[in-house]
Amino acid sequence: MKNRDTFSSKIGIVAASAGSAIGLGNIWKFPYMAGKNGGSAFIIIYLIAIILMGYPLVYTEFAMGRRAKTNAVDTFGIIGNKKTWNIVGFIAVLTVFLISTFYMMITGWVIYYFYHSLTGTLYNLSSATDSVMHFKAIFSHMSSSMSIPLIFSMIAIYMTALINSMGIKEGVEKYSKIMMPVLFVLFIFLIGYSATLPGFSKSMHFLFRPDFRLVTPQVIIGAIGQAFFSLSLGMGALITYGSYIAKTENIRQIARQVTLADTIIALFSGLLIFPAVFTYNLEPTAGPSLIFISLPQVFLKMPGGRWFSLLFFLLVIVAAITSMVSMLEILITYVIEKRNWSRKTSTWMVVIATTLGGAVNIAGEGPLSYITVGGRTIFSWLDYLTNNITIPLVAVLTAIIAGWVWQTTRLNKELEIGAASSTKLDHYFNLLLKWVIPPVIVILMIALLLGAES
Repeated sequence: MKNRDTFSSKIGIVAASAGSAIGLGNIWKFPYMAGKNGGSAFIIIYLIAIILMGYPLVYTEFAMGRRAKTNAVDTFGIIGNKKTWNIVGFIAVLTVFLISTFYMMITGWVIYYFYHSLTGTLYNLSSATDSVMHFKAIFSHMSSSMSIPLIFSMIAIYMTALINSMGIKEGVEKYSKIMMPVLFVLFIFLIGYSATLPGFSKSMHFLFRPDFRLVTPQVIIGAIGQAFFSLSLGMGALITYGSYIAKTENIRQIARQVTLADTIIALFSGLLIFPAVFTYNLEPTAGPSLIFISLPQVFLKMPGGRWFSLLFFLLVIVAAITSMVSMLEILITYVIEKRNWSRKTSTWMVVIATTLGGAVNIAGEGPLSYITVGGRTIFSWLDYLTNNITIPLVAVLTAIIAGWVWQTTRLNKELEIGAASSTKLDHYFNLLLKWVIPPVIVILMIALLLGAES
């Protein structure tokens, strides 16, 4: 691609990359995964996985992207010195497309809840109405419809597309530098409020006092899988953003900052949500329905809960949009470089395709929900396929290609551009990349496919 765009600053790179990693995986999925798997024991394993597996793959994907300076598909062929490896990049891009089709649907749900929090209709129930049934009915009415979630999902995808259509500097970077500080400020404000709730001390115990008797193979599998999901690994997102990083930047430093920001937000999510859960005697294992059915019950009861609700759903929207920007950017970069179309044309072609895929998911959750295969809807199957098969598959092949085909000596040379020479600690992480990460991911995949649910 001629006159290829680049990020203009390290702050912009970190903001955009952290925005890619920080999304529904942190705010929506992390709390219920922690709740489901025993809280603090799960979190400790999650943190170990982030440090020993997540961080090496983050800097590896950045380095591969910067070295190749192209889309996520062709990067693998260039790094592996053989076009056959492009199949790995193709799987990554296909994975992103499939995820984006249901990610836009969930983001649409959040926008719907934000809108009804803003108007007050979300909490418009009589004193005689059972609150649990009220919020279940709202979620059922929304998700079973075709038009309602489609309208709000289209709002989500078109908001995202406007940012992508402006390019890397004027779109992705500029708006990431605005949205990420807003996200952190919202988190700090809401956590400050949560700290005043009676259940805050109990939530601290749940989150930070581990009981390792609760650790099972399923907990370990779930923690590792969540670490990969939350960092946007195995999808080509960081490879794509890496391709826009200048040679003057220190990739390892950027990778550390992105990994740290993602981890902080995941922990923030627990500090935000669990005090309310314990104050009002909800189950921390409530699952995906936590933010759509359980938390609105809390917002209804707590002092100032409706304002808290409004800010909470705004926070989730900001996090979701920053992640959707990275998803669309992977697809847009691929289309631009394969079709030689302009950025605006490529953006809207990607938006049309994603919207059509999103409509299929919405129909599968709504009017066509009776059509299932093996008890799963279209959304459930896509979620299972991407999280349990394609993401870990791309992650393990990325580690193998970088560590064994490209080799860590070449990886180090790329990492040392714009930085100091590699240290003993850096070589240790490279050993993890070659010898630990591939077999662990393979074991994870086998366990999941044999039925150990994460």
